Order: sequence, then C-alpha cells, then structure tokens
Amino acid sequence: MADSDIAQPNIRITKPCRKFKGHEMLIAAIAVFPDGRRMVTASYDKTLCLWDLENGALMKKMEGHRGGVEAVAVSGDGKLTASGDLDGELLAWHGDTGRSLTQAIRGHSERITSLCFSPDRAVLATVSLDKIIQFWRTDTWQIQGHPINSGGEIYCVRYSPSGELLAISTPSAKVDKPDEALEGLTRPYKVPLGLVNIGRPAMSCEEAAFLGRPY
Repeated sequence: MADSDIAQPNIRITKPCRKFKGHEMLIAAIAVFPDGRRMVTASYDKTLCLWDLENGALMKKMEGHRGGVEAVAVSGDGKLTASGDLDGELLAWHGDTGRSLTQAIRGHSERITSLCFSPDRAVLATVSLDKIIQFWRTDTWQIQGHPINSGGEIYCVRYSPSGELLAISTPSAKVDKPDEALEGLTRPYKVPLGLVNIGRPAMSCEEAAFLGRPY
C-alpha cells in the first residue's frame, strides 16, 4: 500500500499564532493579499483595518463607510481593495496604502454580501440581497453594462481563476431578460457549453448560477 493511500491524522490547531485587535464590533469579512504579507479585515464598526501579517501591526484604519462593512475583496495583483456595506454602498481603496479612491457609491438597494475582481482587475462584480449582480469598471468606478437580476438573494460571487466564468451563490436564480441585461458591456458574454444557456428566458438552480465573463 502506498503512503498516499494511508489515512493521515487530522491536525487540530487550538492555539492562535497571533491576535489582531483593532475593531470595536463584529468582523464580517477578511481578505489576504497575494504577497501573503498583509491582510484586510472588514467590520460592522464601519471600518476596515489593513494589517501587517509579519508583525501584527495595524498599518491603517480605513474609514469612509456609513454602514457596517459586510464584504471585502483584494485584486489579484494586490493593487486594489473594494468593500461593500450593509447600506448597499461600495468603496474602493488603494491596495498598498489603504487610501480611499472613491467616496461611498450607492451600488445596491440592500446590503452588499460579496465582491470579486476579475483576474485582469478591469472589472469588479458585486452582489447583494437585492438579487442584483452589478459590474463596475475599476478605471472609472462606473457601472459597466446593465444590472442582472438573478431572481434570488445572492450571497457570494467569484470569478474563476481563468476569468472565463463567474459564479453566484443563491437559493434560486432566475435571470430576467438576460440578453438585455448583457447589452452595453464592452465585450460580449459567452457561456461554455454544458453550463447554463444564458440566452434562454430564465434559468434556475438550487445553489449556484454560472455566467460567462467578457472576453
């Protein structure tokens, strides 16, 4: 029997290697930078904290949200950070310094639950309990294309590593008039065969809906 076939014991980590203290309320989201040296935390105290993971130092307290911060994302190159709050507002931040790049932007009518940068950092996708998927150009922080109505509350959004797919997590998804929703994007969306035909009037699923990405 090969060593790889032998069940390995689970290793339980019961003692934290470091504690980070900087928020006054619940920490709702965390993102680690690609270099592995920094981390950003988002809290219901309406702030984000930028941390040095090597020494535990608080590098910057990032303020600007008017509601508790529910979601945070870091771009693949670490140059941009984006956050969304309970009021449906979005803020963008400089990845290295934590400096705000925008004022609070009203992106959704309900809380923003998740955000994700495209692999090329050109677009940020945001989702919300308002059932809407929004796409934002990161050079202007203006909406790109038209909102997409999933038909159900959305809890998570992720681009695939290749950038060819976008996935949303929702109890039930139904995209109304998908062709109209995708009009106005700088490049057309396509969906690989075998996933979801977005050209149909509606689509539904139990856990996740897959959409194509522009290319």
